[in-house]
Amino acid sequence: MLLLLGLCLGLPLCAGAHGQARSWGDTSEQVGLRVPRQVRLLQRLKTKPLLTEFAVKSTVISRYAFTTVSCRMLNRASGEQQVEFQMQIPAAAFITNFTMLIGDKVYQGEITEREKKNGNRVKEKRNKTAEDNGEKGTEVFRASLAIPSKDKAAFFLSYEELLQRRLGKYEHVVSVRPQQLAGRLSVEVNILEPSGIAALQVLPLHNRRQKGGGRAEDDSGPPPSTVINQNKTFANIVFKPSVVQQAKIAQNGILGDFIIRYDVNRGKTIGDIQVLNGYFVHYFAPKDLPPLPKNVVFVLDSSASMVGTKLRQTKDALFTILHDLRPQDRFSIIGFSNRIKVWKDHLIPVTPDNIRDGKVYIHHMSPSGGTDINGALQRAIALLGDYVAREDMEARSVSLVVFLTDGKPTVGETHTLTILNNTRAAARGRVCIFTVGIGDDVDFRLLEKLSLENCGLTRRVREEEDAGAQLIGFYDEIRTPLLSDIRVDYPASAVEQATKTLFPNYFNGSEIVVAGKLVDRQLDQLHVEVTASNSKKFVILKTDVPVGPQAAGGHPAGSPGPRGDGGAEDPNPLERLWSYLTVKELLSSWLQSNDGREKEQLRQRAQALAVSRRFLMPFTAMRLRRPGLPSGSLEEAHGGVLAAAGPQPVLQSLRGAGTPPESALEKPYEPRIKISKTSVDGDPHFVVDFPASKLTVCFNIDGQPGDILRLVSDHLDSGVTVNGELIGAPAPPNGHKKQRTYFGTITILVNKPERSYLEVTPHRVILDGGDRLVLPCNRSAVVGNRGLEVSVSANANVTVTIQGSVAFVILIHLYKKPAPFQRNHLGFYISGSGGLSGNCHGLLGQFLNQEAELTEEPGGLGGNRTRPPPSQAAEPSEAVLEVKGRRVPVVWKQRRIYNGEEQVDCWFARNSAAKLIDGEYRDYLASHPFDTEMALGRGAPGGL
Repeated sequence: MLLLLGLCLGLPLCAGAHGQARSWGDTSEQVGLRVPRQVRLLQRLKTKPLLTEFAVKSTVISRYAFTTVSCRMLNRASGEQQVEFQMQIPAAAFITNFTMLIGDKVYQGEITEREKKNGNRVKEKRNKTAEDNGEKGTEVFRASLAIPSKDKAAFFLSYEELLQRRLGKYEHVVSVRPQQLAGRLSVEVNILEPSGIAALQVLPLHNRRQKGGGRAEDDSGPPPSTVINQNKTFANIVFKPSVVQQAKIAQNGILGDFIIRYDVNRGKTIGDIQVLNGYFVHYFAPKDLPPLPKNVVFVLDSSASMVGTKLRQTKDALFTILHDLRPQDRFSIIGFSNRIKVWKDHLIPVTPDNIRDGKVYIHHMSPSGGTDINGALQRAIALLGDYVAREDMEARSVSLVVFLTDGKPTVGETHTLTILNNTRAAARGRVCIFTVGIGDDVDFRLLEKLSLENCGLTRRVREEEDAGAQLIGFYDEIRTPLLSDIRVDYPASAVEQATKTLFPNYFNGSEIVVAGKLVDRQLDQLHVEVTASNSKKFVILKTDVPVGPQAAGGHPAGSPGPRGDGGAEDPNPLERLWSYLTVKELLSSWLQSNDGREKEQLRQRAQALAVSRRFLMPFTAMRLRRPGLPSGSLEEAHGGVLAAAGPQPVLQSLRGAGTPPESALEKPYEPRIKISKTSVDGDPHFVVDFPASKLTVCFNIDGQPGDILRLVSDHLDSGVTVNGELIGAPAPPNGHKKQRTYFGTITILVNKPERSYLEVTPHRVILDGGDRLVLPCNRSAVVGNRGLEVSVSANANVTVTIQGSVAFVILIHLYKKPAPFQRNHLGFYISGSGGLSGNCHGLLGQFLNQEAELTEEPGGLGGNRTRPPPSQAAEPSEAVLEVKGRRVPVVWKQRRIYNGEEQVDCWFARNSAAKLIDGEYRDYLASHPFDTEMALGRGAPGGL
């Protein structure tokens, strides 16, 4: 078997079989063997592996995004075929896991220290230079393998990134380029922002780089088939185009980028501080401040390589940028090739005449000669230095160099290290250098380091029709400096290992992010102090942030958030964010350092943290763990387990340090499981058993598809929460309902002794505990750890046991040939409730510790309260039930439960259980599948 993996740039975006259709001979000599065109087309299609599913699931928690891509393919050919998986990921993201399934063999990725000889490992190239097909700010992950005849393969790739705020918005980009039309294609993005979501926008598909690429039918809004559900703090966006809709966008399967932009609500000027399980993050983005004056020198490459479109578009962009300068700003212009051409030998004020003269100077620039990058930078820094030294200014200002080039240094000083040293020595931290690389031949590594070492940013501009717009967009990010010399302070006795706290400038629309660890998790409040300069003022902001038990809010469906009470083995979103920022800053320091010993120390620190947090970066590698380990291993136990969305590696054992491997092995299953009558199943029909009074009560809840119902809410006491999400189907003909609803997903959150998330659908079980594990429902398996055991009986049921005292059974209802009104769905049964507290609530949970009594019984019932007399059995028998001090009219009914195998006689409460349940059923609607707010009772609102 051939395995080829890589993370690189400039790779052709093609996927599928590399083999060719069978040769039918030379048609010029064998005319009689000519095959009709339709047949030849069918034969070619048969040899190309079929993409059956392409799915992306992304969860954004407080600006930190966890994304997993799954791709499934089928080889329909009679021989082995080569297939290739590719995915564009943001350049700032860290890959955290990659898994391949070929037939029933699982190849699991493991992040290890990078060695000189990588062997069969994922290779990573970080030199973001020339690439023909990649998009701006992305890298391409590739994996190639051979699929046996008539067999299946699946790929699962996970990565994480911190969303950057630019121009007042966060932008989350998902690449949708499966390279062929997919039988099932979906992108789901969940966003949770405790401070509140503002200005959410889903853009049209963006794919200007690819021929035949995506263009949405309506460029003014989201792509077709996009569904957006949003409340104050949580948003769910689903893009699920049919094959026909995909073909209308792009027949080659390269749809483009699915882009979501949003911002958050902002309160205090000092920013938003969140704390969770010993980690904190501080988002600082003040607004409504007067802008600082800018001293800016525009340095434009006018070498021969800029001839044509590049120079013309750059000039047009600079014309626009000059008009945007404010009256209090100062500016100058330098053109360079093999000579340095300075427009003015000093900075001049912004006036209409000076702007006009500057445009004329730029207009007359003509391309010629080589590229003297070092000389141009030295001259620009000198202009700024002379102005600042000469002017005795009370008002503070920000000095910037905006440097645009399309090439590499070819004239004057050409040694990269010397250019960097010269620039750093001249700037001395007083001048920030913002670099723009134009086209594909630029030395982007040099520009990146120039900006990195001199408090600036770098961007790449493609040679496209809108290159000018890209330049203007980049300038917009730095056009309005609001603060300079920013310092963020926390008490040394309270905070350790904080990320960078000193920042030279803050530009309007951006954001400063600091993360760190708390020395004492029992801390009541955290003192925060921010000092900065704003024009003539020296700004000091102070506050004490209440830490409380936890202050980071809840986590949404599929959240890869906290898995315990902290610690390296149970990371929470804020810990992941702190790790991400720390690794990024260590990498930045390593790039800037010229001291061999210091570089090695930085490398070791970054490598150790990246390995422990499973980040693929320049100092780590990904090794594929092949199947065929000794008997009793996890791979053998679960065979071809299918991975699902989430940032954590799949197929990891759930056993703790002291649990033997046998805890993850298959066990024999009892064909029937003893359960109580208390349950919800079918359309959905609720059944509540009151064993002491020998009464069974039932009711229906007529919710809407997409509703999430709270079934069991005991988060504060036993730490158990169960929610169920409804799916819809048309009603049967001549039925009294307009539609049917079923439970398509059951989610269980276990918070004690450590946090675990369980999501059950008719096809798979996702367990997010210390590690992430995905079990298919068509295979029997048992896993357990941390007081939680999950047993899957193939295509029958899932049993969940918590601390040995709480047990739930989830029935799996599958249809081979479903009628229009039937859907694969789940039934939820409470098998044991001894560990649930007296405060337990929810549609089922509120009755577990209650009793009921018939106060007005039907005639002749006598002592048998469970069945009316035969004379009354043919007609509805009515009575009055007393529950929780309320009198509820009920009528006698018979219900079948447990997949129709058992019949239950019950007293039915009409009108969606009015008077029977506390409040009304709308009070039991959860905001997301892992919502722990207790309906009409105590709870942590919306949180986990």
